[in-house]
Amino acid sequence: MIKVTKIRPPVPGAPAIPGYGSDHGNGWAEGAKNLQWRFGCHLRRLDLATYNARTLRTDEKILELEEEIDKLRWNVIGLSEVRRKGEDTVILESGNLFYHRDHLSQGGVGFIVHKSLVNNVVKIGSVSTRVAYLILRITKRYSLKVIQVYAPTSAHPDEKVEEIYEDISRAIHSSKTHYTVLMGDFIAKLGTRENGELKVGKFGIGQRNLRGQQLANFMEKEGFFMMNSFFQKRPHRKWTWSSPDG
Repeated sequence: MIKVTKIRPPVPGAPAIPGYGSDHGNGWAEGAKNLQWRFGCHLRRLDLATYNARTLRTDEKILELEEEIDKLRWNVIGLSEVRRKGEDTVILESGNLFYHRDHLSQGGVGFIVHKSLVNNVVKIGSVSTRVAYLILRITKRYSLKVIQVYAPTSAHPDEKVEEIYEDISRAIHSSKTHYTVLMGDFIAKLGTRENGELKVGKFGIGQRNLRGQQLANFMEKEGFFMMNSFFQKRPHRKWTWSSPDG
């Protein structure tokens, strides 16, 4: 999902990553299939992706992930189900940046940033163990915020889902950037456009469920567009994973 804010703020000039992490518990670190976006600037192309890792608890799992993504074209990957206790930001031996936050190794979110973009990272951190954010400097004037989400499963009460959307709003409004990309696993079926709504395109898939309607309402409120649904694709290109029950 994408939002373009009609402001043109200067981006902090320092390329360093303040504190190498979020505010560590103070409550800040701010579904796309390999979202690709072209900028009229020195970052001519930015490839973003979101991935459910299932677990990155061990260093061996991180190495396995890096071996797999080395076959792909990517710049930033938002991670769900990291299952790596605590919060940390490290530079891996590959030179890529790895950030994660979790509490009891039961879920968690994070990012992997390609080594070529590490010096463009202005800020990285989290609002909660299910919502993380990353701010990239893309020109001297413009910045991009990427928000990664791992929503509660259907086994959790609706109150937990509402809390997640509150956390996402906090991530969105914590700092102003010209571009904002919201991605991750929302555990929701958005389906196709309904009742003439403008934030969802006509090329979605499946039937919308209750969680999907919550997501649609949130997009309308915050001004986001579900970008994948605006591009016509073959059916097998509209999904990346099939549940055990089909």
